[in-house]
This record gives sequence, C-alpha cells and structure tokens, in this order.
Amino acid sequence: MYPDYFGLKEASFSIVPDPQYLFLSNQHHEALAHLLYGAEDHCGFVLLTGEVGTGKTTICRAFLEQLPSGVEVALILNPMQTDEELLLTLCDEFQIALPPPPHSTKSLIDQLNHYLLAVHAAERRALLVIDEAQNLSSQVLELIRLLTNLETNKHKLLQILLIGQPELRQILATEHMRQLNQRITARYHLMPFTLRDTGDYIRHRLAIAGVERPLFTSAAIRHIHRYSGGIPRLINILCDRALFGVYASRPEQVTPTIVAKVAAEVRGNLMLPLPRRRAAHPALVVAGVFTLSVGAGWWGYAWLDHVTTDPLTTLTQLLTPRTAPPPEPVVTAAPAPVPAPLPEPPAEPVPLADEKPAEVFPVATSFEQVVLPERTAFRVLLQQWGRTFGTTTVAPCTRVKALGLNCTLEVGTVANLRYFDLPALLRVTRANGRREFAVLTGLTDSEATLALETGKMRLPVAVLEQEWTGNYTLVWQPPPGGAVLIAEGASDANIQWLRRTLAQVPNLPPRAEIANAGSLFDAELTETVKAFQRLRGLHPDGVVGVRTLIQLSQAAGLSGIPRLTAPAVNGGMQP
Repeated sequence: MYPDYFGLKEASFSIVPDPQYLFLSNQHHEALAHLLYGAEDHCGFVLLTGEVGTGKTTICRAFLEQLPSGVEVALILNPMQTDEELLLTLCDEFQIALPPPPHSTKSLIDQLNHYLLAVHAAERRALLVIDEAQNLSSQVLELIRLLTNLETNKHKLLQILLIGQPELRQILATEHMRQLNQRITARYHLMPFTLRDTGDYIRHRLAIAGVERPLFTSAAIRHIHRYSGGIPRLINILCDRALFGVYASRPEQVTPTIVAKVAAEVRGNLMLPLPRRRAAHPALVVAGVFTLSVGAGWWGYAWLDHVTTDPLTTLTQLLTPRTAPPPEPVVTAAPAPVPAPLPEPPAEPVPLADEKPAEVFPVATSFEQVVLPERTAFRVLLQQWGRTFGTTTVAPCTRVKALGLNCTLEVGTVANLRYFDLPALLRVTRANGRREFAVLTGLTDSEATLALETGKMRLPVAVLEQEWTGNYTLVWQPPPGGAVLIAEGASDANIQWLRRTLAQVPNLPPRAEIANAGSLFDAELTETVKAFQRLRGLHPDGVVGVRTLIQLSQAAGLSGIPRLTAPAVNGGMQP
C-alpha cells in the first residue's frame, strides 16, 4: 500500500529474490575477493561462513556470476545426503553419463575422476559449491576431503567452496576434522552490518525503488541497527513495517518512535523500550530469527539465505551478552545509492579555442547493439590501455596481469563507474543464463560511449541503467611489482612508491617530507593515507587496498591511465 504514498516503484523492502537490489558492503566485497582469489589460484578448499541472514548466499551468487566461462559448476543446496547420494548428485550436476545401477562409491568416484581429467585436458576447471555445509555428516565431509585427492602433479582437479553457518567452523576445528581443516586455503567469516552499512543499505534500496530523499531519520536508522543487530534480513522486515506505519499515520519520515512500535509488533505486540544510547537489544533479533525460520525462505541477491539453523541454538547464541561496540559516526542521508560516499565529479573542462571538436559517434538504441564476446571485449578494453590481448586460452584476468595491469571484479551502479573513472567491461546475464559483454569508454550525464571492434557507439545512460545488472570488471595500473595491498609490513619498495605517489597528490594536508621519510609504514604515513581516503570518499582505515590504489594513481596524475570522463587520444592513452 505504501509505495504510491512515497513515490516508490514497488515495496522496496519486500522479501523477494530481486537482483536489482544487490548491495555489497565493504566486508562483502572483501569476502567476494577471497572467493575469487581461491578460484583463480586453483585452491582445493575455500570456506565462507556467517550468521543466519548476513548474506552468504548473496556472496555465493555474486561469486558464481563473476566466474569466467571456462568453469564447470556443480551447486548443491541440499547437503542432507549420504556419501553415495552426494556423488550421484555431483555426477548429475556435471551431467556425467552413468551406467545403469547399482552404483558403488568406487565406480562413482572413477566416473567423476574421468570427467575431471577430461575437463582439465580441455583447459577448463570444475567447481563444487555446497551451501548449508554445516549440515554435512562426518562421513560426507570425509568423502569431500578424499575428492581433493583427485589431482594432477600441479593442479587440483576439483575446487570446493563450502558455505555455512558458524557451527561449520566449530565442526572443522574438531580433532577428527583436522585433515580437512588444514586443506582450507582461503576462508572468510561474514559479520552483521555496521551502523554505516545499515544506513547505506537502507538508502540504496530506497534509491533503487525510485526515491532518494531521506525517508528515515538518522536516529531511526540507529534504532533499526540496534534492534536488528545489523542483520540485513531483519533490517528489511523492520523497514517494511516502519514505512507502512508512516503510511498509516502520515508523518513525513520514519522516526525512532515508529521503529520502537514496529519492533514491539514484530516480537509479539509487546512494547519495547527505546534503546539506550549504547545498550544492546537482542529481543527483537531473537523474535525476528524465530519468525523468519518459520517461513521467510531465501531472497537471493536481496540478502536472504536459507534458514535451517535450529531456532533454540540461534536464540541461545543471540541472547549471549556482547560487549557494546565503540561509538560510531552518525549516519546522514546520502543522495546516491553507492556502497561508499562518492566525491563530487570534477567540473567539465572548458575547451580551448584551437581544440578539435569531439568526434561524434552513432547512437545505439538498445544494449544488444554494443555487446561483444568476452575475449573480444577484453581485447577492446586493453586497447584503451595501449596493450594487445593476443590469442590465448588463459583466463582474461590472468592475461591482463601478464601485461603489467590488474583486474578487479565489482558490483555497483553508474555512480560507481563515474567514481572509478576507468574504462570498464560491463556484463549482463540474461534470464536464460547467456552472458553479454560491453566495453564502456566514455560517460557523460546523459550518454555512455561503448567501444566495438569497428568503432564506437553512444547509448543513453537511461537505456544502460535499464539493461545493465551491475556487474563489471575494471582494469587498473598497480604499483611496480604488482602489489594489491600496501600496509604495515609491506616491502620497502612498495612503501617508498606509496610515499612518492602521496607526495604528488594535491590538496592533501601537509606532511613533513612524506616522500623522503624512509620505508617505514609508520603512524605519520598511516594518517596521510587516511587523509587521502577521506579526500576521495573512501573508508579511512589507513590500509592501501585496490580501491585506494586506483584513486591514488589518478589523484597523483600518473601517466598512461585512460579515463571515462575525458576524450581519449593516442590510441586511448591520456597525455
């Protein structure tokens, strides 16, 4: 009922598996990076864990979306199987032809091994993903460990991703599971949203539904964060009920009083006191998890996982007192639905009188007119950097690294593309699973420029936003040596490069001799990095990761970096 009242296209917090509402916080980006690293590095085991409702299935789906085309995936959503049933399911997922039954465990493993060898010979990879892995029996876990013995001299034939609740970590930490636990080469544990994440998430969903004005006061967002414990699933329930409460009583915004009433209704029509400034309120979280365990199901990209935890176990965990977190900054309304605050775009330069007029490209009327095969798209993208992709069978991002560049896989909006200001490889996945790729090389307020093998075309930004589902790949210039993270303990060469580059950034607070202060990542350098991150709208943690490296190279004016917001010259290179 309330969408029309607020001008929303739809109920923005309804529990539906809608991919357009995908939101990845900083820690979810980091979790996704861990999974992609494990897949790229041919690791045998990768582990992703997290509490109910924190977005494990969302990360898994984003991960599967970003895998290259040469990966064969077997996805198992029901782990309550015997070892023989699991093998049969695995063969069915990989479409392995089996002889008539009866089947023995040995015969099934032999058939699987023949298949994996054939996949490896074809320079492809096989990936097994098991969701709700905390429900796997000890016998099946031992079988999974044995499957990692299927290997060549250099590579594992089967990569395995286990996704589960915190109990999975406890199971793997037991003595009889130590062999399996030691084989896990990449692992990540998802935590609930921070207060800032909660505010960004709420504003993101409202903006996707068509409203960018603040419908929730900052105090209301703080109360929602306290009552929900930062769990996205419970945030959705509270926000949906709160907007309905505003619709019924007709105030202008959701207030703390409305949130408290909604929280009381959710836990059973019993009034909850307003949360103290730093007091924890697990009661709503308990009621929400119990309610959702009955019938919420999953909501895919919109943050829902499968609810299979025993309610009594979940209630016990959530009722355990926790130390209150340190004070967090007050959340203020943000106009753009992006994962982090974005700085204002630079003013358009005034053309000089003797400049040549910009080339005018033909206008495309649909996204289909600018799509390319994946490898062709990578080749065109690298042309913007003055590089040649060549003919190779290796994964595109692996080839990019061999050319002295690097890849980062992202999910976001057009605002994110403007913020990074780099040519991007856009990906659209159609309903039938078909993937389409387009190379974005220019972006104005109203038009996008996309490159083809034979030239370029313009596409209205409105059409791009309607067709593009938010997945994209950036190619960027890493520091010499290819570092993707510079922090305390980094090599002397990387820290010296960081100091020299920071010294070239205008508008930074003055730091004494930052460029010539040695190769220590000391407190002064950390503060300089934080000052730069604040200047560029990044989270000021003092750690130089991929996003900070991209922004630092651009802010320092390093040569050879193509841009979206400036006309390309010299084969795509900036002067």
